[in-house]
Amino acid sequence: MPSVILKVFLDSNIWFSAFYGSVNCQKLIKAHTNEKIKAVVSRQVLEESIRNIKEKIPEILSVFQTYLINYPPLLISDPEILNSRIRGLVNKYDQPIFISAMMGKVDYFVTGNIRHFQVKKLEKLTGIKILTPKQAVDLLRL
Repeated sequence: MPSVILKVFLDSNIWFSAFYGSVNCQKLIKAHTNEKIKAVVSRQVLEESIRNIKEKIPEILSVFQTYLINYPPLLISDPEILNSRIRGLVNKYDQPIFISAMMGKVDYFVTGNIRHFQVKKLEKLTGIKILTPKQAVDLLRL
């Protein structure tokens, strides 16, 4: 019986940091490449990642774009409406991103900005485990 591949939503700061040189973020991207996890993103995350790479490390942009073509993450639409249940639990800017993760029925949400989330309350409400890159690497044994 085939093993279930975990769906892991990777925030834009994870993609940027992986291509900037963060070892833990690179391990997460490599796990997607090797089909140990399925990376999930929203349109907003993808656009934000491209914009940040273009602005801060433009020499990497073509490498990033080629990666996305060869190893596409699961793309979830941005939400049309915000979920009132999470309004006070997530930074206003991150609400559409987290709702996309909920829509994608992900197992994990990985972000470098964990302080923008009331982790315990969100985990209890949604069942999505919210992790830093280091926590994700350790938990998933990458």
